[in-house]
Parts: sequence; structure tokens; C-alpha cells
Amino acid sequence: MNIIELFENTGIYKENLREFSSEDIEKARKQFEIERSGNANVKPDLGDNLIFAMNNFAGQLLFICNNRILYNFFSKKNYSRNRFNSDYTVSSSKSDVQAFIDKFLSKDLDLILNELIAQNRFDNIDDLLAVKEYLPENSMENLSKKISEKLDFAIDSINGNLQLSDINRTVEFLKYRSFYVLVSHFRSTEKDEKIKAVYNKVYNLHSNSAIRYELMSPMISSLVNYNAINYDLNALFRKNKDTLDATVERVNHSGGSSGVSGWTIFAVIVIVIRLIIALSRS
Repeated sequence: MNIIELFENTGIYKENLREFSSEDIEKARKQFEIERSGNANVKPDLGDNLIFAMNNFAGQLLFICNNRILYNFFSKKNYSRNRFNSDYTVSSSKSDVQAFIDKFLSKDLDLILNELIAQNRFDNIDDLLAVKEYLPENSMENLSKKISEKLDFAIDSINGNLQLSDINRTVEFLKYRSFYVLVSHFRSTEKDEKIKAVYNKVYNLHSNSAIRYELMSPMISSLVNYNAINYDLNALFRKNKDTLDATVERVNHSGGSSGVSGWTIFAVIVIVIRLIIALSRS
């Protein structure tokens, strides 16, 4: 539990809240005792930290409480935009909010981000990165490192011994558009090389064509969402995607008019993937 979760459970929040009263402080103190009595894992300084924040960093705390993305993320809620329609807009500088999160929430932030990376829940991270200017630099550096480690894991995992049944628990994320969108937030020459290495490892799986075809088509569709620094890499991914889309469209059109079977469509797509692989080597 973090201080925003504790704040949520106290029921202190109300629309157009501008400051915290002594009654609010007492509510926070009592709620901490309730949480602590029911959960031995609650950190012993959690209540003191929330009260300290309410007394000394009210502006930053109120800013987070009025920001839908930050508040939902740290409180682990999913409130709609209507919850944050306030007549009173709380103002706080980016650096002050960064410092507040770094002081009170950075450990929880890093832990949650690590869990989301491990669970391949990249969309959730991308939602948070809509307000990344308020997040501490150290946490962003840690996230970038975790993404690099994810790519390294894929590079190490894709080999002739990889089994089709292992894809779901190992490199399934390479199919996801959201993964490449996330990597783009931290794009660099290093990450370009790692993305290229993953791509090369997949189309070089000559000894296991079933896995190559399982990964290649969705990868081709998703890789265009990576915004590489290397222009040639972007051009390659776009060319592959356009080739695949055009062929699928033609095959679907032919299938609809002449009753082409699903197996035939699959075979044609496999041929196109082979063509793309050949073009990638040239």
C-alpha cells in the first residue's frame, strides 16, 4: 500500500478540495490504524508519511488527487473523467510533482512498473506515460532498463530450441503493438539494434519454420509502431507491413468471390512472409 491508496481509503477527497483540515489529518491517522490492524505488511511509516505530505506538500498531493491518470495509477482505481471534473484546478510545477513522487511514491512506482512489464501489460504503462513529465527521472531510467532487458530476453530466447508451445510464456509480447509503442517512448540507437536483432533472429529460424511463421506475421503488423531512430529500419518495417496488408486484402477479396479456402489463404500469407524474409536479407 502507498500513501495515495491510504488517502483513497480515508474518504477525505471531495470536489474542489483546496486544503486539509485537522479533521482530515485525524481521519488519515485512524484509517492507517485500521489498515495496519488488518494487514501486517502495511509499512509502519505509511501513516506518518501521508500526514507529513498533507501538512507539508498539500499542493502536490492535491495535484495528484486531481489528475485522473496519476490518481488512478497510484490508488489502483479506475475512476472515470467525471470524478475529476472540478471547478478548482490545482496548480503545481512539474519539478515539484516529480520531487513529491520521488520522495513518497518512487518505490511503489518502480514495483508496479516492473510487475506490468513482467505481465506484458504494456497498455497500462503507456497510459501512465501520457503524464511522464511528472515522473522521476530515476524511475524512467529504470523502466528503460527493464525494456532493454525484455528485448535481451527475447534475443536469448529465440533460437532453434524454442518450441511452439513455449511462445506464450516467453516471447508472446513480440506480437503486441503496445510493446513497440512502449519501446518508442525510450527509443535509442541501442534499442534500434536490439529491435533489429530480435527481427533478424525470428526470420533466421530456418530450423523451426512453424515458430517463424507464428511470430513473423503479427510482428510485421506490430513493428510499424516502433519509431526507430534509424530511418532505414522504419522504412523496412513499413514496407513489410504494406506488402503483407496488400496481399491479405487481395487474397480476402479473391476468397470472397471465388470461395478460396482458409488453408489457401494461409498458404499465400506464408509465401508472402517468405518473400518479406528474402527482401529483408537483400
